[in-house]
Amino acid sequence: MGHVAIVCDLMKDQDAAQSFAASDFKAVMSLSPTPVTIVTASGDDGPQGIVIGSFVSVSLEPALIGFFVGRTTQMWEAMADAGAYCVNVLGEDQEGLSVLFTSDWVDRFKETDWEPVGNGAPGLTGAIAWIEAAPFSVTAAGDHNLILLEVTALRPGRDTGPLVYHRGGYTRLSLGRPSE
Repeated sequence: MGHVAIVCDLMKDQDAAQSFAASDFKAVMSLSPTPVTIVTASGDDGPQGIVIGSFVSVSLEPALIGFFVGRTTQMWEAMADAGAYCVNVLGEDQEGLSVLFTSDWVDRFKETDWEPVGNGAPGLTGAIAWIEAAPFSVTAAGDHNLILLEVTALRPGRDTGPLVYHRGGYTRLSLGRPSE
């Protein structure tokens, strides 16, 4: 079978695969737990931050991390051009901090403790880890952008479980140790 025929078959399969409702897609994807992080940066109007539920490690060489942001997300627009970022990995007891950072009506950084990390981006007090990073690339992905950052420094925080989003709500993981 030639390359053109394969591409045509893939396109037919893709059209068939998209015959489901957006609500079905959301329901199935909610079954996959995601870590809750807050990405922060210093912007023209002071410190900025956005809750990210799509955080992932991408590459070891170079050390890359990534996440997705809606193309029209105003919270991201305020920090998209920053030269330095901090990914604050939230602990299981920091649900309130995540909720705070989804609010439009409050100065989030006046309501929580933070300090600049080594690259100048805000590090939120009590996070279980801080990952300092620099911009690497932005790639269009449907109605979102894939943001890739290059890791420049790492710092562990408290020894507690992560805050996780699963089935439309926050949850916790038990800290079991992997089998050896």
